[in-house]
Amino acid sequence: MPQLPISDEYFNRCAVIVADTPQYAQRVRYAVFAREGGVLCGINRSIAFIDQQCVGPLRIFARRDGDRFAANEVVLIIEGMFGELVNLETTYLGMLAFSGAATSMRRIVEAAGEALVIDMAARHYPFEIIEQTAYAAAVGGAAGTSTRAGWRYVHKWLGLGHDDLIRVGDEAPRVYGLYGSIPHALNAVYGGSSIKAAVAYHERLPDIPLTVLIDFEGRELDVCREAYARFGRDLFAVRLDTSGSRVHQGGHETPQKELVDRILATAADPEAARRALDRYGFGKGVTIEAVYNVRKVLDEIGARHTQIVVSSGFDVEKVAAFRACNAPMNAIGTGSWVAFLMFTSDVTHVERDGRWVPCCKAGRLEELRIPADLPCVVDRWRP
Repeated sequence: MPQLPISDEYFNRCAVIVADTPQYAQRVRYAVFAREGGVLCGINRSIAFIDQQCVGPLRIFARRDGDRFAANEVVLIIEGMFGELVNLETTYLGMLAFSGAATSMRRIVEAAGEALVIDMAARHYPFEIIEQTAYAAAVGGAAGTSTRAGWRYVHKWLGLGHDDLIRVGDEAPRVYGLYGSIPHALNAVYGGSSIKAAVAYHERLPDIPLTVLIDFEGRELDVCREAYARFGRDLFAVRLDTSGSRVHQGGHETPQKELVDRILATAADPEAARRALDRYGFGKGVTIEAVYNVRKVLDEIGARHTQIVVSSGFDVEKVAAFRACNAPMNAIGTGSWVAFLMFTSDVTHVERDGRWVPCCKAGRLEELRIPADLPCVVDRWRP
């Protein structure tokens, strides 16, 4: 077994120790699990990596990307020669760590209800993991991503080859798009004007649904009116990204009884809605009041077709709060979702006289949940 620079050195040293000894060919069974449950992501890469590294007998049993798993549930079983497997686990455990991201995205998507969730994490993490985070977002249920690299990677592995459709596991095919609206930087070079920037955007990119950024000048409601007056039916959406240092135009620092009563009267869980209003209802930044106010203005001027996109700090807690208050948002851009999940891989059995014999650290087998129906995905086993 060659030394792998991406492996923990103690595993590389194990490979050296067993080289040219009977222990190299000792057949072992590894079990892979995590202390927390979630949504599996990275299993396909892990399987491919292990399969490519091993030339001897090999069997792999595994769940699929997108499958849910419980704490201490074994998601991957690897059977092969110890000398070929011993220094691989550092790498495949790192691949599986993106299950934390897929799990986090799934929670946000479920909290968002019918609102689309767009992955905008690329700006917050090293470019080397853009593809993997976009893939995790797709597995977690996101509607799309903000980079071409991520979008292409998702469609390479999950795409159906037409109409931007992807499929994750047994889920129905769905669109996974490439999203990008107007950033504040474009407004800055068009004289600080949201409308002038939007005109330039729409002229150069007429086939992309127009989403106008409305908070640059601090006149969110006025910009909504001006955008509809300028673009009419072409105004697909407005994006609200008000700075956390100011209250949106027309907004309030303190709760407004009329809106609070209206929200609580229609909330499925009034107590949850009240807590949400206490935290996110009013004040600075993108608030629940801001979304209601923007929707009201759009409806009043005849722009009922125009959607509302929100961004700025939308983690699962904030998304759930807006949802509890039925905030009329249609899409959510979030970079506040990437997390990692730690997996463990341990030898649990060794083969002796054609039988698997338990052989692992004391207490390990007692804590594992080994599914009886784990599918065999690689079978190169030889007597």
